[in-house]
Amino acid sequence: MWSRSLVIIAVLFIFVSCSTKKKIAKVDYTPLEIPTIDKKDSRTEIAQKFLLSNLEFTTFSGKAKSKISIGKSSQDATVNIRIEKDKKIWISITALLGLEVGRVLITPDSVQILNKFQGEYIGKPFSYLYQYASEDLTFANVQDLLLANFSTNLLNAHNFEVDLKSIPIQLRGQKNELSYLYLVNQQNKLDSFSLEQAAKGQKLEANYASYSNNGGMLFPMALELLISGGDTSISANFNYSRVSFNEAVEMPFTISNKYKVIN
Repeated sequence: MWSRSLVIIAVLFIFVSCSTKKKIAKVDYTPLEIPTIDKKDSRTEIAQKFLLSNLEFTTFSGKAKSKISIGKSSQDATVNIRIEKDKKIWISITALLGLEVGRVLITPDSVQILNKFQGEYIGKPFSYLYQYASEDLTFANVQDLLLANFSTNLLNAHNFEVDLKSIPIQLRGQKNELSYLYLVNQQNKLDSFSLEQAAKGQKLEANYASYSNNGGMLFPMALELLISGGDTSISANFNYSRVSFNEAVEMPFTISNKYKVIN
């Protein structure tokens, strides 16, 4: 279970999908100024207003209780996630009794997985993940998914339609092979985000809830991921107990000789 979970954690945020499921995030903090989307706005103006709602940060650190389900099997874990903006995403997975079973390190150039439970190491270029997803997806997309941000490379394509009458607002579009859908609440924050790559039959949906003010950052303390592709069915829930922004973070990732390299 842990061997599969570690690999899936690395590609969890790379699978792609669509969904019509709607979840309304509970927001207990209202920003001082929320750009209003008007029906007369151009696509460029709409994109700019939504992107202004993204979190501005240098580092992120969060600790969450998680349940990862693969098919009929499930496992509880504690997950620590640390991000250095546009540079590194570091994930540590701890099982019951405080036993760390693995670490994942993702950069714009590489993906490294340390399976401490079975003494195995996988190191690949970022392009390795394209076998699970479109080459249109980037490191920034993974980062945005974790932080409930709009993705610049999707909105800047301006190939989208917005339904301002729906609650939440629906923004759907296409970028090459990817179809995407954002559901946006009244604070211009995401209720959900979904992607689909029909050619590969891959689907992902991210639902965000329990927004709270963390040092001036409006952040969802609950994240649910639903993934399917081929014969794979995965769900993962993350309920944060602690998050912080713009503080020094450490991302230890040491590979000793005892680990077997998996190609």
